[in-house]
Amino acid sequence: MDYKVEVDFAPMYECFTSLTAFLGKQNHNALESGKLWVKEVQKRFTTAQLRNMQEFSRENADFTLTPYIWSCPGDRSVSGFLDWFDGLSPGELFEITARFGSTVPSSLTDMRSQASGVLREWNERYFRDINPAILDSLSREADSRRAGLNGTNALEVYEQATQGMRLQPGERLKQIILIPQYHARPLVTSSLYDEFVFTSYACDALPPEEGRPAPSLLRLTRALSDETRLYILRLLAGKQLGFTEIVRQVGLSKSTIHYHLITLRSAGLVIVHTSGKSASYSLRLDALNNLPQQIADYMEK
Repeated sequence: MDYKVEVDFAPMYECFTSLTAFLGKQNHNALESGKLWVKEVQKRFTTAQLRNMQEFSRENADFTLTPYIWSCPGDRSVSGFLDWFDGLSPGELFEITARFGSTVPSSLTDMRSQASGVLREWNERYFRDINPAILDSLSREADSRRAGLNGTNALEVYEQATQGMRLQPGERLKQIILIPQYHARPLVTSSLYDEFVFTSYACDALPPEEGRPAPSLLRLTRALSDETRLYILRLLAGKQLGFTEIVRQVGLSKSTIHYHLITLRSAGLVIVHTSGKSASYSLRLDALNNLPQQIADYMEK
């Protein structure tokens, strides 16, 4: 293995993740925080501020801050990172951007200014007031995963953290960076570059309310409670299928199948075989190994 796997966390990652979760309307139905969270957060902003954030998101749909956060050498709190980000010269900004992409947009400095302004507003009106236990828990999660890399197959750690993603690295890959996130649960998202892969994986940073089941148990039982999802699992038994083939065999819309696959992925019931920008799916029964014990433990408490 010629590449390195590391686990990283800083508050700025979660600030950016929470903003993208808020602005990503296409995923609101899949978010465990749900549309209610989105509506509550909207109340903190004026109509003009919301419009500004949405316009930035539309105009820069492929923009991600993650490589810049990873590249920041100092304080990566929200204010610490943004001060560093704003202070980069055009040459320094170009150098970092070119490291992670084959093309650099001509409007890079303007994009930087817009992103920084949106993120400062987001931090001021929402992120700085989140429960500090979320960030503490994400930091501990990163420490725990990092310790698990010692003496363990790194891609096994990757699969465990992401609940079933298997990466088929390209020849030029140098580094995989795993980042725990809370606001976009249960989504797992990756930014893929020739030499780097950044993957943000879902982490249950806060414990369930007294007497309520753990989110992991809820995801598993919910995934198994639907006829279509059970049928998809049966299709995947013993073989790999691409998304288009699953859509064809199930006979439902792409958006519906996409939602079902998110549910199955969040429960750890499917393996996502990723190679470049293509993906296929197969059955992952590991998630079922402890289901009877999980249910028994919950009932006995």
